[in-house]
Amino acid sequence: MPSPTLHLRQQRLDHRPQFIVDFPWRIERNYIREKTLEGQVTAASKGNHGGRPKVIDDDMLTFAIALKDKGVPVPEIAKKLTIKTGKNAGKSPSVASLYRAFAEAEQAATDDNLPIRAKPVRIRRPEDPITPGEIELRERLQAQPHPNAAGRRG
Repeated sequence: MPSPTLHLRQQRLDHRPQFIVDFPWRIERNYIREKTLEGQVTAASKGNHGGRPKVIDDDMLTFAIALKDKGVPVPEIAKKLTIKTGKNAGKSPSVASLYRAFAEAEQAATDDNLPIRAKPVRIRRPEDPITPGEIELRERLQAQPHPNAAGRRG
């Protein structure tokens, strides 16, 4: 009958070769992962973010939101839109894509605390009095440095 210490030594030796065989693969896997992440960062710095392009662009979304605000049903809105690029160019987007775009726009608007659509503004005439909000805005804008001021010399 083998002693317990011999059995433990045998178990350690059985596991050691597996680790030695595994180790180069782990190094290779980490190397590939690092290079992939570096490539993604480089592509992102050039403006390429990967993934599938959006079917509904900003112009289509603005038009769709305007129609939705007028009470047009979403399936009819989808029929009025046309995909501009990609393999489905010339076709209408699916109703699901339209609902997804509405949800993303609404989420983005709530994240920024901005409305989905810009509110109409009243253009002030020169003879109209300046409101306190306009005075405060003008003071904030004048206090900011001009973006091109660093490049100007004179």
